[in-house]
Formats: sequence, C-alpha cells, structure tokens
Amino acid sequence: MDFIPHQSYARSLFPAGHGYPMYDAATVSKVPEDYKKVRGISIGDVGVLADDGQFIFAFNMFLPSDHPYNKGNTPDNFSPLEALDESEVHTVDEYFPRGAVVTSKGVNVIRHSESPLHLSFRSSERFGALLVLPEGATRQDASTDRIHKYVARNAHEWAYFFTQLRWSPATNGSTYVVTGVDKTSHCAAMSFEVGLTVEPKVMARYENQALRGFDDVSAVRNTINPKATAPPSRNLCVFLRGIRIGVGRAEWIEHVEERPGDGEFAAPYTELYFPPSWITVMKANLALRLGVSRLRERPDFSYFSHPFHISDIIGPMILSLRPDAPLVLIDDLIGFADSNENPPTKGPLDQHAPLTFSCSKGASFKDYRMMVKELFDFYDIVERGGVLKLERNSRERMAQVSWYSNIRRFFWTMYNRSWASRGFTELVRRGQHHMDTNLYLPKHRTGTMVSSDSDSSLDSNSS
Repeated sequence: MDFIPHQSYARSLFPAGHGYPMYDAATVSKVPEDYKKVRGISIGDVGVLADDGQFIFAFNMFLPSDHPYNKGNTPDNFSPLEALDESEVHTVDEYFPRGAVVTSKGVNVIRHSESPLHLSFRSSERFGALLVLPEGATRQDASTDRIHKYVARNAHEWAYFFTQLRWSPATNGSTYVVTGVDKTSHCAAMSFEVGLTVEPKVMARYENQALRGFDDVSAVRNTINPKATAPPSRNLCVFLRGIRIGVGRAEWIEHVEERPGDGEFAAPYTELYFPPSWITVMKANLALRLGVSRLRERPDFSYFSHPFHISDIIGPMILSLRPDAPLVLIDDLIGFADSNENPPTKGPLDQHAPLTFSCSKGASFKDYRMMVKELFDFYDIVERGGVLKLERNSRERMAQVSWYSNIRRFFWTMYNRSWASRGFTELVRRGQHHMDTNLYLPKHRTGTMVSSDSDSSLDSNSS
C-alpha cells in the first residue's frame, strides 16, 4: 500500500455532502479517557485536523476554561459561549438506519442479508472509499447564527493560538469549530487507490461484524465501541461538520512570526489531485497491456501530508478575491448545491432496502473543479462586519453583478479542455499563495501558469 488511506477516504466521500469523512472514527487526540469512550467529538469542540486524520481537540467553547476537558488548553482571553438551547440543536436519532452504506462513485454493493449483515463490494475505479454502519448513526446539527457571531469575535485569537508548536503547528485556515456530527457505536471504513499500471479490480466483503479487503491496494478500519455503557454509547464520529477559520494575509503576517520550514509546504495544495499528463496515462496503459515493468507512478512534487478538506480550496479563493478582508469563515453546512445523493437533513433516511447511498461525483480533478463551480453558482460571497462568508443566493440576486459573476466567467472558460487544468490550478495557486504565507511557497510555477492574456483577465475580474 503506497497511498495515505485517510487522504483517499476523505477525498472520495466528501462529495456525499455529509461533511468531513473521519476514516478512523475513534481517533481524538489529547483528550481524557471518558471523552473518548463516552462523549466523542461533539458540537462546540474546537481543534484542528492532524496529519494522520485525527481531530486534535483543544477545548469546547461551551465549557469554562477550568473544566477538565478545557484546562490548560484555552486561549488567554477565552470566555465560553452560553450553552445552546434545545431549540438550537437538531437531532435525528436514526438519520442513517441500521445497515446503511455510504460509497464513493463507482462502488457496487451486493446485499446478501440484513440480519446478520452480509455485504460484498466491487469497484473498477482507481480510487474510492466506502463506509458501513451496522448500527446506523445519529445526526446532530447546531443552529449556527449565534455560533457564527461568537466565532467571528474570537477567530483571530483562536487562529493565532493554534500556530503554537504544540498544535503541530496549525496553518492558516486549519482551525475547526465543530457544529455538527454523525455518530455511531459501530462502523467499518475502507479506502483504496490503484496505480496507473495496475488493472483496477477492487473487492471487499463485510460479514461477522468486520470489513475485509482482498487485495493490497486498499486499507480497512473496523471500529466497535467497547461496551462500557449499556446500550453502547454512540461516541464514534463518522462525519464531522463545522466552521473553518481563515485570516487575511496581511493580518496573518503581522501576528505570526514563525513560518513552517519544511520544504513540503512549497507544493501547491492543488497538486494532491492534479491529474497526470496524457503522456503518462498513455505510457501506463501501454505498459499494462504489454506487461512490462512498472512505471514511476508518483510525480516529481511532494504530496501534502495534512488532511484533505474542500475549504482549503474555497477559503483561499475567497480571500484572494478580497485581499483587504481580515477574515473568512467557511461553513461545512453549506454542502454542495448539487450534493450527490445527499438526502434531506430534516428527517431520517428511508428505512427500506437497499440502504445504499452512493456519490454521483468522484474525487478526480475534474469532479472537484465542477463541484467548486457549482458551489459558486449557488452561493454569493458576502461581507458582514469585516467577515467574508458564503450565503445561498436568491433568484433575484442571481441576476445581480457580484463576485459570483466574476467567478462564473472565469470557470466558463474551463470547459475548453486544453486550458482547464492550467486555469483551475492557477486560480487555486493564487488563493494558496494568499493564504499560506510561509517563505517557501513559490509565486510562480513553471508549466502550470496560464497565459498572460488569461492572467490579465483574472486580475480584472477580481478587482
């Protein structure tokens, strides 16, 4: 296995529209045992996603600084937010019914029996993921109006707080405020990634309360909550939703003195899913057909090790369009306008078979390019009190000239195949440079720059 399982897992199941997919639902770093065994990740938790996909918990914004969970881990000026009323939290106990399965695009599911649960999986995709929920899962989401105001007041202090070395350190945009969770007591997850020189035939089976893969291109994680409580506590978080905090470039440089020194940070984040060149694909296909030695599958650049999150693309793009703005808040709850097979959030999913929910979009460069385009088609960038965020636009506002129009004009050109990859990469690279302020990030990258004409058009659209 020569891939990072939690990276492929998050990229593949993000299009499902449920939030950040937790490959290891039991992992929460630096917490008391009762937090991990009984409570788990909960609404109000503030932290960052670690390189290994764990959620590093720092504090809960509803608890005082001297609470056992928060003690020694809060910013200097921390003052808790008043606890949420029941009316501010929407809970669906069986949002995912027993035996539910969530898969990435192109994963075929055969349900042999429901009790005991017996499933088999096949896929001819090059990368993907799946999640099995034998006991179903409960969904909780908080009304974010009051939370948004509170986070906006404290965002800068929290962002700088997480740059301390004990938090990895976290980069600009990595602060995560949890506003929603999907939790269970038993789950099984699998991710896979097949190289270009291998025929993609992935198989797996779930039986006897365990998921098993039958090849060396997949990684499997089975997690069952130990029965410390009766019934077992639903403390395993399979999908995480929240608010990501991004600080404007000028203010970040002013307040953060240290820059990451690892050369890895010089690679644009886009490269994580940048498509291989057509020449590489042709050579790989030829090698596969002729049965010759394996070609080099990894590109020359280094892959980012930090977890994939779509807001790492959207946040910098928004800030690069408004370079004078001090803050951007990206809410996972916005989802995608055309969320793939994403069911309504006001009630449980259909309790009847087949209980299988598959993404209609994949995790390729083209898929994410189109998802980002759709996002900006249906959401406007608005500024309120110096804070940038996305708001769903109305039909009346669709006709207005706004940032939405500028982004739409830019993306329209991307239907031209010869320019698509370079155009999208350049836009994200510009946002990346604006957001990531370390000394090693290149301002120009040979081979990925758009033409001077396209560059000028981009500048005029964002002014």
